[in-house]
Amino acid sequence: MTAIAPDMSTMQLLKIANDNHVGAVQLSEQDRAMLITLLKEKAQDELEYGEEIEFEKVRLVRRVTGAVSIFFEKDEPPKPAKKKASAEKTSDSTSEG
Repeated sequence: MTAIAPDMSTMQLLKIANDNHVGAVQLSEQDRAMLITLLKEKAQDELEYGEEIEFEKVRLVRRVTGAVSIFFEKDEPPKPAKKKASAEKTSDSTSEG
């Protein structure tokens, strides 16, 4: 089990968040909530407005408004949207007559 403590560095906390995200470690709901709270507090104290830090698939951002966000990268890239309507229009306009 991974121990989470308030005296851990931001990068150590980001590593735990990343490990939990990729499934390398399992955190309880309580530990996960504590981790997110600690990361947000650390970002408020350590990051400048508009600054961000990243560890593999986890990004901690302090916005210019002062708000803090944590982003977790998805495992697979998003699929491009299909354009059926425009494909049908081009096939109609190319018909010979």
